[in-house]
Amino acid sequence: MSNSNIIKFSGVNFSYGQQKVLHDLSFSVEKGEFICLTGKSGCGKSTLLRLINSLLHREDGEIELLGENIDNWEIHQLRRKMGYVLQEGALFPHLTVYQNMCYCMNLNNYDEVRCRQRIEELLPLVNLDKEILNKFPEKLSGGQGQRVGIVRAIAHNPEIVLMDEPFSALDEETRENLQNLVKNIHQHLNTTFIMVTHNKDEAEKLGTRIIHMNEGKISTVNTN
Repeated sequence: MSNSNIIKFSGVNFSYGQQKVLHDLSFSVEKGEFICLTGKSGCGKSTLLRLINSLLHREDGEIELLGENIDNWEIHQLRRKMGYVLQEGALFPHLTVYQNMCYCMNLNNYDEVRCRQRIEELLPLVNLDKEILNKFPEKLSGGQGQRVGIVRAIAHNPEIVLMDEPFSALDEETRENLQNLVKNIHQHLNTTFIMVTHNKDEAEKLGTRIIHMNEGKISTVNTN
């Protein structure tokens, strides 16, 4: 495996029961890339993310993450090297904004001083004020909730950030603002992003490479 490759799939297959979802899938991702996965619903995009995160397990083939076969990883250790942004933020409703933001840092044993410093560093990057930190998710707008979810995903300096249609439920103006935000974060942090999106314009704006999937296979790959 090349030192620059952070993810590598080799002949991976996956099915839900009798339904074949991924067919002999092979591709690799280099460190610092922004991969956008496109294609119709059911083509395997979100399944691919869940395989990377070990929420699902392949039938056969090989998956290598950060230079190691995925089978050699302890799942919790692997997930601590990743961030995950879902639709509508998926924040923990019983935690404050600050507690949500610190969640992954706490899993990685950051102390309180380091957590506070990191959040203060990131707030300007996502255009949020300190006043929001003591609020609960129910008091946030959709755009604010997604910003909090993005901070939670990147605060612990993950190697990989997975994003599953993170802006699909937002209005056009908010979506555009958050696209600009994520593009800026990618350029600023040089973290590897893999994002599922149905939006062609979004993929072209954010992706350094666009992988279009069709019926569980890669049909085209375009480099921006």
